[in-house]
Amino acid sequence: MGDSGTKKGPGSTTLGDPFGGVDPKSITEIELEQNVHVQRQALPDAAKLTDLPWLWLILATVLCVGASLVGTLVEARHLKQVIQQSGLLNEEEAKSAQDVEQLVADREKLQQRMRDLKDRQRKLKEPGKTASPDEPGLENLPLTVEGLREDIRRRAGTDFANYRRLATLAALVIGGFGLILMALFVRALWAALFGGVAFAACFFAGLDPWITWGAAALAAAVGAWLGPKLLLAAVVSNTTMAGMILGGMIAGGGVFLGTGNELFSFIGLGAGAVLGLVLGYKFARPLFLSAVLANTAGVAATSLWLIWGDLYPYFWPSMLGGLMVFDGLATRLYHRVRWGAQA
Repeated sequence: MGDSGTKKGPGSTTLGDPFGGVDPKSITEIELEQNVHVQRQALPDAAKLTDLPWLWLILATVLCVGASLVGTLVEARHLKQVIQQSGLLNEEEAKSAQDVEQLVADREKLQQRMRDLKDRQRKLKEPGKTASPDEPGLENLPLTVEGLREDIRRRAGTDFANYRRLATLAALVIGGFGLILMALFVRALWAALFGGVAFAACFFAGLDPWITWGAAALAAAVGAWLGPKLLLAAVVSNTTMAGMILGGMIAGGGVFLGTGNELFSFIGLGAGAVLGLVLGYKFARPLFLSAVLANTAGVAATSLWLIWGDLYPYFWPSMLGGLMVFDGLATRLYHRVRWGAQA
């Protein structure tokens, strides 16, 4: 009779724990021991057009908002100089307009005065009208954003409100979904380009209509298929070239300004060009996506800035940053929903 308390071996299945003696291992450890190589499926080219990393989104937003903030301060200082020289504000008002917030608060008053002066100038062009010698004019006034806004309002006339609503909607769509629109319509763009070239070539060659339209349709299909690949190839080449040029200019110019030595500046030019080329090639795709993000948001923010004015201090930086963040979040969400299973 065997002892019922005898410990069974690892291979025994009669009594005891059937998994006794088996070391628990993760799937990764088993793959490493068995020398198993898992081939992961790479993202298609269309998916890479919306794969913007979070770090690049944050960096691009911070840099663009900082640059727009500097631009806002510069524009406010320029406006202050212009109004002091033109006489649109009296001495007491000009002295009180010392900061950006006060200038923004006075802009509605400036817009109204510019509007009145422009109306007077138009009336003076009528026969028999003469200008008062004490009346300020705008013929020598440098171009400012306020004057441009009033000119847009005047040209739009009574339909300005409808135009502004339509332009606002278009600006928000372009600024908030710029990367997604680029990814969705890149195939249509290249299809139209290829198809148009094929149609024009066959048409001027005098071929039959069915051949012309068939060649255009075939070329359009090829363009739609190759669209993302061609865009990514253009991105790599352009970003590499831009990195080389900018790197060389920044490094060479910086060394020359710092030392004044031409030899050192040429050395810095070469080193900066090589470094810029490497960085441009390595980070071509995120640089391109960040540029698209900034450009679409910048165009939208500029449009809203022109048609609405500064509704509050630092309207332009806030609008630009908000559109970039929204576009980046929407793009990441779209990328996760559309390509998450292949990521």
